[in-house]
Amino acid sequence: MISDRDIQISVVALALQRRERLSASAVSILLAQWRSETRQVLTIDEALDLAQVPRSSIAGSISDAARDIERGLKASVFPIPISSDLYPDSLRTISDAPPVIFFRGNLEVLKSIPGVAVVGTRKASPHGLLISSRLAEHISTNGWVVVSGLALGIDAAAHEGALRGGMPTIAVLAHGLEKAQPIANQPLAQRILDANGAWISEHALGIPAKPAHFVWRNRIQVGLSCASVIVEGEEKSGSATQAEFCLRNRRTLFAVMPEPGSRVATVSALPKMLVSKRGAHPIFSKADYPSMMGMIKNAVDQLRR
Repeated sequence: MISDRDIQISVVALALQRRERLSASAVSILLAQWRSETRQVLTIDEALDLAQVPRSSIAGSISDAARDIERGLKASVFPIPISSDLYPDSLRTISDAPPVIFFRGNLEVLKSIPGVAVVGTRKASPHGLLISSRLAEHISTNGWVVVSGLALGIDAAAHEGALRGGMPTIAVLAHGLEKAQPIANQPLAQRILDANGAWISEHALGIPAKPAHFVWRNRIQVGLSCASVIVEGEEKSGSATQAEFCLRNRRTLFAVMPEPGSRVATVSALPKMLVSKRGAHPIFSKADYPSMMGMIKNAVDQLRR
């Protein structure tokens, strides 16, 4: 359950960011310090005292943040600050970890983090969609949570495969969690919740999706995962940022490659570049799945040390 302490700290974190008293990174550092404090921060006033911010100077932002979080709670959207024990350790340790994540769904799924991110282009080939679905199903069947972004194309296929595999799946969204976007994937988003999965965002209710949000949400997908699989993408596609966040945070990176001699059309410019220039582990066919699963297990073991 979300504690009152987590709610109060989330209110302060949101207010500090909105007033630009502190950057998101600075707020994350501050909240992480509170987590290690012997004295527990229990109230908004105690949190503001530790932040050395007079309540009078930020009262309006506190009221607005409290209202927005209360609206979220009524919609079953819960704030989880980086100081909370519920905040996934694998996300807490990435660079630029969000000070607060907003969560909708089954909180128990957080116990299965880190998972495996399966992502790729919206303009997927039919073969790419099939591979994404099969890969995610295999990963899910083997007991790992599949993390993706609910976008059209590869992401949606990954969630579909994960649902067939039996483990919960997590959709990381680039906007507030009052409803999922895009509209075409709203039925899929609801099925994710119905299957004990979750939606996660760093944005409070009412925040619309913006182009920059899609780039930055990739770091959250990386933070919730021990490894990322890039299924398809152009060399300069949004999935390239997923790969960069993955490598920057020393997480294992896989890329789906065309089988040698295959004439099946795929969107493979990005995977080819990642394998040839960035050290990604290639996945050519089902024959590579066992070695992929072994590397995933090793990646989790390293994160938990």
